[in-house]
Amino acid sequence: MANDLNKVLLIGRMTRDPEFKSVNGSSVVNFSIANNRVYVTNGEKKEETHYFDCVAWGRLADILKQYAGKGKQVAIEGRLQQQSWETPEGKKASKIRVYVESAQLLGGQGQGGGSGGDRSDSSNSYDSGVSNGYDDYPAGDDDIPF
Repeated sequence: MANDLNKVLLIGRMTRDPEFKSVNGSSVVNFSIANNRVYVTNGEKKEETHYFDCVAWGRLADILKQYAGKGKQVAIEGRLQQQSWETPEGKKASKIRVYVESAQLLGGQGQGGGSGGDRSDSSNSYDSGVSNGYDDYPAGDDDIPF
C-alpha cells in the first residue's frame, strides 16, 4: 500500500471566535480562517479571499479557546478530512475541513485575540499532542549506516 500525504499549512485570520464544546470529555473548538491571495493579471492587481473551516481537539482546543479570537492571525498545520452525510431531502452532501494538529498565534497584542490572558510575546506555537508518525522514531547517529 502506498504512503500518501495529507498535509495542509495555512496562515490567515480567524473569522469568528472559536466555538467551544466538550465531546465525551474531550475539548473541541470549531473556527474558520480567511486566507488572502494577492496577484497581478494583465497588469491589474487583484485580491481573492478563501475561507476554511477548521477543528481542533484536546489541549490545543483549550489553548485556542483561551488565546485566539476573531481577527487573530494564526498559522495552522493539519490534515484535510471530508465528511459526508445525507440531507433531510435525501441528497448527498459533503464538506472538507482542516483538522488542526498544531497552531501558532501570530502578531502581537491588540491584533485579535481571545478573552484570556495578557501574553507579552508576539508568537506562540502549540501542538495538539497527536502524533503524525514522523517523529515517533527519532534518528540518532546509530541509525546512520556509514
